[in-house]
Amino acid sequence: MRRSARLLAALLLGTAASPALAAAAAEADADAGAAATIIVTARRDQDRLPDLAGTLIFAGKLGDVALLGDLPPVASRNLRVALADIPGILVSEVSNGSWASLSYRGLGEPHESWNILTLQDAVPAVPDMYSYPAAYFIPPLEAVERVEFIRGAAGLLYGPQPGGAINYVMKGPRRESGVDGSARLTLGSWESRQGAATLAVSNGRLAADALVHYAAGDGPRRVNSDAEQLTGRLRGHVLGDDVTLTLALDYYQGDFGEPGGLSRTRMAADRWDSSTAFDRIRLQRIAPSLGLDWQLDDATQITARAFYSRFERESWRQAGGSFGQITPAANVLIRQLQTFDTAGIDVRLRRDFGGSGQHSLTIGALGHTSNAPVAVDKGSSNQDFTGTAGALARATRSGDAAALFGEVKLGLGDVQIVPGFRLERLRQRVAETLDLGIGSATGGGPGAANGTPGNRRNISTIALWGIGATWDASPDLRLVANASRGFKPLLYNDGVTFQAGVDAAGTFEASYSFTVEAGVQAQVARPLRIDASLFRVTLEDQVGFLAGPLPAAAPFGAVGAGGARRQNVGAMRNQGVDLALRLDLVGPDGLAAARDTLRLSANLQLLDAAFTRGAAAGFTPQYAPGHLLRVTLAHIGKQGARAALTFTSVGDQQGADNNAADFALPGYQVVDASVEWPVGAGFAVGAGINNLLDERYAARVRPGAGGGFDPGLPRNVFVSIGWKG
Repeated sequence: MRRSARLLAALLLGTAASPALAAAAAEADADAGAAATIIVTARRDQDRLPDLAGTLIFAGKLGDVALLGDLPPVASRNLRVALADIPGILVSEVSNGSWASLSYRGLGEPHESWNILTLQDAVPAVPDMYSYPAAYFIPPLEAVERVEFIRGAAGLLYGPQPGGAINYVMKGPRRESGVDGSARLTLGSWESRQGAATLAVSNGRLAADALVHYAAGDGPRRVNSDAEQLTGRLRGHVLGDDVTLTLALDYYQGDFGEPGGLSRTRMAADRWDSSTAFDRIRLQRIAPSLGLDWQLDDATQITARAFYSRFERESWRQAGGSFGQITPAANVLIRQLQTFDTAGIDVRLRRDFGGSGQHSLTIGALGHTSNAPVAVDKGSSNQDFTGTAGALARATRSGDAAALFGEVKLGLGDVQIVPGFRLERLRQRVAETLDLGIGSATGGGPGAANGTPGNRRNISTIALWGIGATWDASPDLRLVANASRGFKPLLYNDGVTFQAGVDAAGTFEASYSFTVEAGVQAQVARPLRIDASLFRVTLEDQVGFLAGPLPAAAPFGAVGAGGARRQNVGAMRNQGVDLALRLDLVGPDGLAAARDTLRLSANLQLLDAAFTRGAAAGFTPQYAPGHLLRVTLAHIGKQGARAALTFTSVGDQQGADNNAADFALPGYQVVDASVEWPVGAGFAVGAGINNLLDERYAARVRPGAGGGFDPGLPRNVFVSIGWKG
């Protein structure tokens, strides 16, 4: 089987390479003496962040851009492929696709991307950017133009998260008069099917566009692995010469079976197995937003974003059970409903000044508020999804934040210096009005009163700062350095957990980070670009978990094998190197001239991470692999043809901060391949194979009842047909 798979990989590689090589042979003589445009990193290429964009200053920061138009359409929201050009982003793959789990440089557990701020068109796309930044929503990748990532605490321009900010930039609006549309149908393994359609109209001054995307499938696990998602977006635009106004309405609903985790032994014996036959999760998001981009004059710009979202997260989990084992069918369901009503407004102004406008100042303010009650009810059976047996827990949660921030870019010839600040005022309150369940701030056994309900209120004022610098040593060489302070606020669920087998500390401290990074971006030769950076991150009072077995210690109870205790685990020091290269093997500026492009891109992160003090002192932080390597060979055709072969290698990881052997994740290597080819009249056909070599691996492990290893998807295929007109 593996020999056949390698042969298929070679054929797909040939598919990617042959069009560009053939074009190179046909055009080599004609273009032999032609002058070619040299793409210079220091002048900012399309896949690098510019020094200035609207009211944002990117000079003095290290960031990355993934251009999804350079790849065939990415099916099933495969972030392993979509984010392959962003060094150091770890994708902790969720097999049922219910949410994105990302982390960066070992800065905390990737579960639901808690340590990275997720945005869509610079607007938070999470339930609460401060108190519950879970990445339950990822826009359909077919509608995403590019993905921007601001590394680490340098993301102060978006928010305080120490892991950085990831921004999904959507296509559009259509600015020229006319109408265009697109449609795509994709079918794949496990009866998966996806349909997407877009429509855009414009008269040059007024424009509108719409998107609808549907996806469903049975999933690879034999029991309870189905998924269904519906995404819709409607936008209206006013397109003035100096002003753009956009009103958007986003809708998302997802319904997912949760087959549960497996013990290492069960996963090795049968990765198609499951442990929870009735667990499910439902996600819903309704999010209107209003955006204003206003060029007042040649030197002044204003942007404003007003946003609101209503998120519902409803889950059903069987009571009891144990780590990686089958939960008895007789166990009743526990229903948990979390509702988030969140609103905010972000206003920014940029003013260029100096003799030739070489300096820039940006200042801004953010107001943010949320209300997030939670209710937990007990069902009377494994089919009772309404919780008729009575209430187990009730809690009210609310938060308000105000932030002032600013940066100034001082242009001193070839050198730019960019100091910045962010001042946060944050108020949070969590109050339990009923607690009859296991795992709360006050301890206690399952099914009995846990004592006095928890009541936590905190008000914090946080001053953050950063400073960056760039030096364009030559037109082909840029040096960048940045030092920034980051902050991770307490979360609503710090101190309160409703999962059996997982205990939580009674008090938590917020986490603070400090990041220093220095890098070089060089165009070594016409076809070759290299980026390299060294970094060091320290994080105080990291919130993580220690895996059981753990003895009882006030205010905790004992934690058994496979369980965990959530708490501040200590201070970490993570350091390493990021390396990235892009080599155009063939056209437009490659080793051989051609109309199409054959591009090799690769990035490598080497990471040395360790806890220096605290409960986890001496251990390696969870999800901090020693290496993370991605290599992509892509054919980018002028007429729309696309093909890509992506290799991902992840080193050994720890799944718990005290490095319990039961949670260790061995390293793995995965190959993905895809192709799309235009066939005329606006139609294109596509196909792909994910996990081409059928690697047996797990990229994720969870503690507690229903927890265990989440097996990575086995080899799977898809075919598609698309139309653009």
